[in-house]
Amino acid sequence: MTPKGQGSLPCPNPGCPNTVDQTPRSGRPRRYCGDACGKAYRKLRHSHPETAVNDDYAVQVAEEAARRAQHLMCLARDGEPLAALQQLVEARRDLDDLAAALVQQARDRKEKSQSIASALHISPGKLSRDLSTEANARSRKRRLERPPTCPPTEAQQVPRQREPRPAPAPREASSTSDSNGPPAAPAASPAATLARALSHLHRTSGKTLRSLGKDAKVTPSYMSRIMTGERLPSWKVTRQITLSCKGDPAELRPLWEAARGHEPANPATLNAALRGLRLSAASPPYSRIRDRAHNALSLDEIRGMLEGGHVPDHWSSVRHLVSALNGQPETIRPLWDIARHSTAAPRSLALTATEICSLPAGAFG
Repeated sequence: MTPKGQGSLPCPNPGCPNTVDQTPRSGRPRRYCGDACGKAYRKLRHSHPETAVNDDYAVQVAEEAARRAQHLMCLARDGEPLAALQQLVEARRDLDDLAAALVQQARDRKEKSQSIASALHISPGKLSRDLSTEANARSRKRRLERPPTCPPTEAQQVPRQREPRPAPAPREASSTSDSNGPPAAPAASPAATLARALSHLHRTSGKTLRSLGKDAKVTPSYMSRIMTGERLPSWKVTRQITLSCKGDPAELRPLWEAARGHEPANPATLNAALRGLRLSAASPPYSRIRDRAHNALSLDEIRGMLEGGHVPDHWSSVRHLVSALNGQPETIRPLWDIARHSTAAPRSLALTATEICSLPAGAFG
C-alpha cells in the first residue's frame, strides 16, 4: 500500500484509467482523479445499490484468487506438486468466477457487449452464451454456497516443518531470560495471530463468508478483509464470528486484546491465550508442538498448559510453547507474570501442613 502523501494510486472508479497523484499536503488525501469522476461513481452506486454488492463480490473473488496464487507459489517452492495441482484446479475455478464477476461489473457500467467480448478475446455470441447475466448469477450462487477452500495468506500460514531440528545444547539462563533457543518460525504480530485464528475457525466451520457476515452483521467483503488481517474487527464482531464457527470466545479474547494493545488483568487469561495461539496455528497435535519446541517440553507439560490451568514456575516453559505456536513471547509474558503472582499469593499467606507440623508446640500458645 502506498503511504499517505507519496506516489500515485489508481482511481477507485473501475471505469477510470487515470491515477490519483498523492502529493504531500495537509488535509485528507484525494480519492478520485477529479470531482466529476468521483461524483459519477457515487451516483452510480447510489442509484443502483446492487452495483456496490457486485463490486464487493468482485473484490472478494479477486483477493481469494490472489491468495491462492500465493499459496501455489509456496507449494511449488516447497516441492509439493500434488498439493499444488489440487490448488491449481481450484485456481481455475477462481478465475472463471472472477471473469463472471468482472463481466457483471462491466455490464453495471453500461459497457457494450462488443467491448467486453473484445477484452476477453471471445466473440459476442460466446459472451452471451457462457457469461450471460443468468449464468453469472448461478456461478455466484454456487461459489457462495460451497464451503470455503481458499488458503490463508502466506503470512498467516503455519510454516511447514521439513525435519525436526535437534534439541539445542543446554545453557545457563536466568529464570527471567527468554533466550532459551530460537522460535520454530518467525512470530506473527498480534493482529495477524488473531486473523489466523479466525481464519482457521472459518475454514473448519464449513460456513461461507456471506453466512458469517450475516451472523456478524457485516458485508462479505469486510469479512474477507478480517480473515486476511486487513481489518481488525471490534470485539462484538469477533465474538459473533467465533460463536458462529462453534469456537470459544474466551480463547479469542486474549488475542483480540493483544491486537488492540490492551493491558492484561485477568490471571486466568494465560491458558486461554495459549489455547488461542494453538488455534491460530491450525491446532497442531501435541507431538508436533513438541517437535517445534525442539523437545524442550514434554507432552504432559504441553497438555497441562493447553488443557488445564497449569502455570509453569519458569517462564522458559511458556516461551518454548509460545514460540512453537508462532506467537510473540513478549505479548504473553505479562499474562504469565500475572498468573504466577496470582498462584504465588495464596502460598505466601498460608502455611503448608508440613510447615505447621514442624512448628514448636509453644507457637500455638
